[in-house]
Amino acid sequence: MNKEALELGIAKWQSMPRNNKAELDAADGFFDQQLMPLSLERFLESQSPVVKEEYFSMALSLGTSWQPLALSIALLKPKKILIMGTAETMPLTKVLKGFLKLDDGCLQCVVVDRSEPDDIYRAMRNFHKRWSAYGKMCVDITGGTKAMASGVAMMATVLGADIYYVESTYLPLYRRPLPGSEYLKALSNPTVFK
Repeated sequence: MNKEALELGIAKWQSMPRNNKAELDAADGFFDQQLMPLSLERFLESQSPVVKEEYFSMALSLGTSWQPLALSIALLKPKKILIMGTAETMPLTKVLKGFLKLDDGCLQCVVVDRSEPDDIYRAMRNFHKRWSAYGKMCVDITGGTKAMASGVAMMATVLGADIYYVESTYLPLYRRPLPGSEYLKALSNPTVFK
């Protein structure tokens, strides 16, 4: 990976003005178009050795950022993907789909309530029932509200799915993670502590 290109891109992005909506949109666009491909390249290089399993399916909760989900999907390479988000965040699936060049057949999107996990339980149960015979399932709880991520994690435990999230160094001033700082974390199943 071109570390210098990433560092130069980060410096340019951080120096961009953010005084109004147009400037904020330009900085966000630069992040998505210029930094995300470099960040993805670095993530795949550094995190590929971490992945020990192959997954047929993956369920994710979607919040206001599609970027960490793109990283985990690209790394874990599921054949079938369930994305659960609110009506407000669901349009981000189009951006995610375009960035990863996902075909229509692999992606299922379900609108869920941001604070009531019953929709998540139902969507994940139906998704698991449909695809579990083909291989193992994992989930990513990086995105969404606390209730959404908790619901995904609880249902993953019930279904025996592996649980991941993307950790990073967050830059509050820029409202984004530091590109290239992302890494995949696996959560252990609490039933091993019985």
